[in-house]
Amino acid sequence: MKELKQAIEKQDHLMASLQLAKVFQPDTCQPDNYQHIVELWVERARKFVGSTEYTARSFNRFIQFFYVELAFSGDEKNYFSCQYSLLDHVLDYRTGIPVSLAIVFQSIGKRLGFDVCGVNFPGHFLLKCRFQNHPDIYVDPLNGKLLSRQDLESMYFAILKEMEDEKMPEEALHEASCAETIVRLLHNLKASYINEKCYSEALIAVELLVNLCPNDPYERRDRGFLLHQLDCTQVAIADYQYFIRKCPKDPATQLLQAQLQQLSEQASAVFH
Repeated sequence: MKELKQAIEKQDHLMASLQLAKVFQPDTCQPDNYQHIVELWVERARKFVGSTEYTARSFNRFIQFFYVELAFSGDEKNYFSCQYSLLDHVLDYRTGIPVSLAIVFQSIGKRLGFDVCGVNFPGHFLLKCRFQNHPDIYVDPLNGKLLSRQDLESMYFAILKEMEDEKMPEEALHEASCAETIVRLLHNLKASYINEKCYSEALIAVELLVNLCPNDPYERRDRGFLLHQLDCTQVAIADYQYFIRKCPKDPATQLLQAQLQQLSEQASAVFH
């Protein structure tokens, strides 16, 4: 956790993601080795792009290098597999989900000198590259497709549902910090492990989220659920109670209150 937080503080997206992968695979993930691999790709990319000018044209060359020469892509058939959120697997197999692919793309792009960053867009993490004399370019990390303003608005309202006279807020296109990116990656990991019924690993993910977002009651709720699955009843009760206190009007609260009553009766039966 110490190395992960240090990398986040340094805004080092690649190292933070590799340190996160190491938490789940302490015996096999070697962050320094993967850093070296990425540095070799940077040298190849520099030769492929050719130009030292940071223009839209040279950026398009870099997109071609990443998605054609290196052959990075998304696997839409197994979208929820945990391996696509563990960066060592993403680098090994050159396959990932939007946020993990964006981390690799951004890390190489920045080393080349492009002003490229991730965007914590609702439902689909994006890439953005800024230029001095050209409008910002938005990229879908899954396939390298350039996205128009109309594309972005369609994606936004497909997730959040269009309301009359409502516009997509500019904040939706702001740069994602390293902390926000890692939290997004962790949310995907947590969901993947829960989907695969790997509750111990999901608990590690949610513990990290509680550590990084200590005031988020929804992470405490999710930790309660996982602790409940792992028969850690007393601690699960405490997390459920915290969520109910903080979110009394949430639709899940009534269900959790019934769950809490049942758990309390079970715990009481055990102690008596």
